Amino acid sequence: MVSAQPQSVKMLAELIIDAFKGKKVSLQTKFLSEIITVQRNGRSVDTNVLSVEYSGRVDGKPFKIKKNYLFAEDNIRHPLECTLIANNRLQLDYNRLKKAGIKVKENYFTMENCFPRMPGDAPIKRPALRLQDFIQLCRAGVPVLVELAPKYPDLILKQEGLEKKGFACVAQFTFTTNEGPTTIEKLYGFGSYDDAEGYQTEVKVVATKRLERDCERLRRAGMKVNKVRF
Repeated sequence: MVSAQPQSVKMLAELIIDAFKGKKVSLQTKFLSEIITVQRNGRSVDTNVLSVEYSGRVDGKPFKIKKNYLFAEDNIRHPLECTLIANNRLQLDYNRLKKAGIKVKENYFTMENCFPRMPGDAPIKRPALRLQDFIQLCRAGVPVLVELAPKYPDLILKQEGLEKKGFACVAQFTFTTNEGPTTIEKLYGFGSYDDAEGYQTEVKVVATKRLERDCERLRRAGMKVNKVRF
């Protein structure tokens, strides 16, 4: 019996398209909280990356992909807010999957499995600073300008006891309202320099597609956003 070849699925959007085409898609989720070390302003910062590993089969062919839902400093002081942000983004993907007819068990990130090293007296709430906040402002008639720039901070991946040098694909959004500028950085992908060059390119292609989806959200709200590629 010939074993099934891995399915070349790189994004959830491809699974959704396959499902709409009538292909049979099975899906499982695994929640990951990884620590990477990123170079920021000349200093090394340990950073939490909250991700979901999606695996399953498309018409019998196996696949495995990983999507990041939060990129935050490990010493973050507001774990509840971060968990809510990650779960909000995850809920949007669950809705997309269900709309395509893909069955998925709706599990979510928790503070306990995302931030196990948080001190017990850490604050649990702060004002949200997300793309969605500025989308809502713009839709409400508040003038919002946005500038977008790609960044590639160096990082160290810590996986299975090994450390690898790598890179992150981060978009820096600078929103300006009458109250002044606000900068938000969002992670769209990361990879290792030890990976094959083709895979490094694939990471950037997928990151660019994910970024463009967010840019379209901003444009639909009425903001002018320049096109950026990683």
